[in-house]
Amino acid sequence: MNWLVFAITSYIFLLMQVGLTSLMGIPDAQGVSPDFLLILAVYIGLLAPAKTVAWGMLALGLLANLLILLPGDPAHTGPILGPETLGYLAGAFAILQLRTLVFRESVFSLVIMVFVVGIFIQLVTVFLYSARGLPIFLNDPIPNWSASDQLVHRFLELLYSALIAIPLGLILIRLRHAFNFTAGPRGERAY
Repeated sequence: MNWLVFAITSYIFLLMQVGLTSLMGIPDAQGVSPDFLLILAVYIGLLAPAKTVAWGMLALGLLANLLILLPGDPAHTGPILGPETLGYLAGAFAILQLRTLVFRESVFSLVIMVFVVGIFIQLVTVFLYSARGLPIFLNDPIPNWSASDQLVHRFLELLYSALIAIPLGLILIRLRHAFNFTAGPRGERAY
């Protein structure tokens, strides 16, 4: 995989995640907006060699983790590093298991996998945020945190992200040659 193209594309998707959230967000009580980094992570997971999928999704998970502000955090103390990153790493494992079941260069496969892999990512993420308040970890629970509310909110975001993955998938599929997915680290075929 061409890491320079990955870095530039990740930066563009990060800017879209930050800049288009208020523009494309559905203004309701939950404030649902698409997850552009998830779409890029699933695209990388579908087409990249197996060894680079984990590294790519770990990097994208770290970027996603830096954008999360917890509910009920009036001081905006910043993100808690780890839950989103580990969620994306679990998503990397899930996509490596599931990508043999779909045609990788299809937009519809990308849309389906955004939803399915997103479920794995969000379940792990919500679990880790919820487990933070358990007494065995000696941390304070997150104020105003409700795992069920978070799961509903994140499920709606996955639906919206899957819908947005259609036009973005058409663009990303055409960029597969720029990413150089055809050869792994020792020249083996990616698929």
